[in-house]
Amino acid sequence: MRTDKPSDEPMSLDGITPIPVPSVFSSDKDAEAAMLNAAKDGMEAEWFGASTSNDAANAIDGDTNGSESTSNPSPSSNLRRDEKSEGPPPPISKPPVSDRSSDVDRGQPVSPQPHPILQSLTLLATMALMLLLARYSVPHIVEEIRYAWHRGEMRAENETGVEGLRNVSLDSLSRAYEMVTSAVGPTVVHIDVERSVSEEDRNLQRLLGEDSYTLSDQGSGVVIDEGGYILTNRHVIADGVAMSVTLSDGRRLPASLVGSDMPTDLAVLKVDADGLIPIAWGDSDALRVGSPVWAVGSPFGLDRTITFGILSGKHRVVRAGVQHGSSARYQDFMQSDVAVNPGNSGGPLVDARGRLIGINTAIVGDTYQGVSFSIPSNVTRQIYDRIRATGKVERGWLGVLLSEVPDSMHRGDDLRVRGALISGVTGEDSPAALAGLEIGDILLEIDGVRVSDVGHLMRLIANLGQGTLLNVELTRDGEPMTVEVTLKKRPDNLDR
Repeated sequence: MRTDKPSDEPMSLDGITPIPVPSVFSSDKDAEAAMLNAAKDGMEAEWFGASTSNDAANAIDGDTNGSESTSNPSPSSNLRRDEKSEGPPPPISKPPVSDRSSDVDRGQPVSPQPHPILQSLTLLATMALMLLLARYSVPHIVEEIRYAWHRGEMRAENETGVEGLRNVSLDSLSRAYEMVTSAVGPTVVHIDVERSVSEEDRNLQRLLGEDSYTLSDQGSGVVIDEGGYILTNRHVIADGVAMSVTLSDGRRLPASLVGSDMPTDLAVLKVDADGLIPIAWGDSDALRVGSPVWAVGSPFGLDRTITFGILSGKHRVVRAGVQHGSSARYQDFMQSDVAVNPGNSGGPLVDARGRLIGINTAIVGDTYQGVSFSIPSNVTRQIYDRIRATGKVERGWLGVLLSEVPDSMHRGDDLRVRGALISGVTGEDSPAALAGLEIGDILLEIDGVRVSDVGHLMRLIANLGQGTLLNVELTRDGEPMTVEVTLKKRPDNLDR
């Protein structure tokens, strides 16, 4: 049991360090300083370890008990040492001193407070930057969302039309019109062309009080591939110095020419655009005469105009016009009574499933008279693949002049399969001359394919490439013969 007398001196918060009582004669400031220093010393003794606490305790015992405390440590000091060995000391409340004064007393740096004006300027600069970003980014984002929404609607409309055409019957013809428009409409484009003006046209313009180096023209086209490839007529873009394409969603883009082919009057354009909807290929050979067909284009600048008719005939041999560089040679066309007018050229002719079966190309006369012609899709597809791959079309060349076989020279029961009569051989180094073909020979078969007429033979030879070896069956003076012929490349001047 502790028998020493409690000290009469006031103690600090740690219970160890005495607080000196100021004299009645001291000033208030001295008393306040003395109390703060005592509290500070007591706290430091408690935080910096037990050894400091023991020294302070010995100092207290020495003041109260004299020299006796030096040899015999006080029981309170032993008790406090035992308590410290058993575990961490209980938390001691800090003296009622402000944080700022405590940091200053301990020598620690005080973080500076930001200036109010600087804070306001920073806030204003941040708001101005956000408004500037919104000014330039929000319109672009809104435009992208609007175009994406519109393209999504067109794609859904296209898919709905394609699906509806699979189930619609020809009895509901009005419904079929709507489905064809939905399926084909997004694939059709409007083409604007600026042509260079000839000197003759410029003289005419001067007489009329005008003087321009270019003339504007227009036509139609159809998207063939999502990569931006568009098919149209060659005469639509011939002599063009600038071309632009207006898509079905309203975008107007510059177009570049990939290549063209004069004999078939076809051309391939390219635009840099995404979200394009291509048309599906159909089989023109499988389409029968009398089948319903639709033409889509931009007659007189009226884009996405659709007209209806029937397929009137196939393999029509007519002379196409020579306007704007179109071929003057005989062509193999599909005939229909679909209303086609200037501006429809290059647009698609489709079947009841919305598939491409022809490219609208020519009409009889300057305006529609009930007869229009289109290039079959099976021919179109071959030309498109060649132009896209190489930018041009290389054809095989036999080197002969051909005529239809007269009835007096025809042999066989089928009058629709007549063959082709050689009426001339061009040059000594032509494939025909090198193979020994002569005037008066009737060509009947090419590699096992029976020749129907002159146009059929021209298409067979044109679809074969340079260096192709052919087995040609013919009759000469009524006697059958077989001749091997190696084709050459068709001279470019023959296509002009």
